[in-house]
Amino acid sequence: MAKKWTVREGQRYVQRPSTQYRHVIWEVGTVKAGNAPIPHARLVKVDDPLRCKTISCDTLADPSFYELLSDTAGAAGQP
Repeated sequence: MAKKWTVREGQRYVQRPSTQYRHVIWEVGTVKAGNAPIPHARLVKVDDPLRCKTISCDTLADPSFYELLSDTAGAAGQP
């Protein structure tokens, strides 16, 4: 059975469990599957759009690593 990915563009996350990074908010810019078996998300730092990173959607969806703050894509009525 295929796994349904819950990571979508526009979602905002903070890194866990470290409290020192609590003020750093990352927004999902794009989600791409490419040739990888697990899709990856490109994250953009909200207060500094020049800072970006790419991580697997598995890691981003795991609440022990990242906490979902808001889902602007869902709020805007996008699928």
